[in-house]
Amino acid sequence: MSVCIARMPSPVQPMIRRACPRSRGAVVGLLLLVLFAPAVRGQPNPGVPEDDPFADELNPFGRQPAGTATPRPTPPGTAPRETVKPSPQLPVPFPETTVPGQPAERRPPRDRARVEPRVPARDRFDTRDEWEPSPAEKIVAEAEQLDLKGDLEGARGKLREAIKLDPKFTVAYLALGVVSRRLGDLEGSVEACSQGLEIDPQDPELYLRRGIAWFHLGLHGIALEDFEDAAGIAYDDPRPELWRGLTLMELNRPLEAINAYASAIRRDRTFMLAYLNRGLAYLRTEQPRKAEFDFDQAIRHDPKDVRAWFNRGVAQAQQGKFAEAIGSYGEALKRDPAHEPARRNLEAARARVGR
Repeated sequence: MSVCIARMPSPVQPMIRRACPRSRGAVVGLLLLVLFAPAVRGQPNPGVPEDDPFADELNPFGRQPAGTATPRPTPPGTAPRETVKPSPQLPVPFPETTVPGQPAERRPPRDRARVEPRVPARDRFDTRDEWEPSPAEKIVAEAEQLDLKGDLEGARGKLREAIKLDPKFTVAYLALGVVSRRLGDLEGSVEACSQGLEIDPQDPELYLRRGIAWFHLGLHGIALEDFEDAAGIAYDDPRPELWRGLTLMELNRPLEAINAYASAIRRDRTFMLAYLNRGLAYLRTEQPRKAEFDFDQAIRHDPKDVRAWFNRGVAQAQQGKFAEAIGSYGEALKRDPAHEPARRNLEAARARVGR
């Protein structure tokens, strides 16, 4: 294992050593060397995807209103943007196989990065005195205010200051990992989350956020392990299973991805993103009828989502249901008149039915 790590690019070596303190066997090192090192060596930082499925939840303080996520420079990736051969009945392009954007409104996200008061044992049952935050917690609160103002660099500096004051404050490591990731510093995000896991190896949020950073670094095998660890600890949280599905799609394992999305849905029947992504996976595996069902569920949970309407039209067209596809594309255009793929598909569907 150590030999394999030594041969990897220098920026990756310390991350792997810190993130993999437990021996996961020489196979891990071999996979890192053979499969993943070429994805990092000599390539520019992929940055933070523009359309992250948890753009709001990735705010470490959980306060950012839905729909106001910080713009990001590069497109997302459940799978690379790829064009699959259209159905012979209709020149309908395969839907964008990208990570969906903002999640549908649902129960508040579990964001462990929110500062929780740590009441001393002697005051735990005494409500007469108001709780006084520690110096590190006060600094994290200052970082929160900077984050809300869009000053991510300032927030990162404050979080580092909080960690110096309290090296065991895992919330600060989590917030630092998230802010670093939003700044495009994916290696820094991995490092911060790994340091937090050294303190609390049972924190599912740290595994999830580190896995997201690995994912965007292109190290999908390691990301998959972190998502599995997060899912095993937070068994009622659907997000790790969704990310596991996205990673399996990147690894061209769509049938396994379908199972992961199904697991996310079992954990939260209202999780619109899981239905949407499972529908895309069904389209990838040429199961348009099942895909249409999932897009129907996504629409039921978020009728305003353009992607669900558009993808439902694609699934209907692939089944030869052109009249219904026309309706779906029309609904997509009502919500976004500038949605060019829906417009093109609508014209093609109309040509097929002669109107």
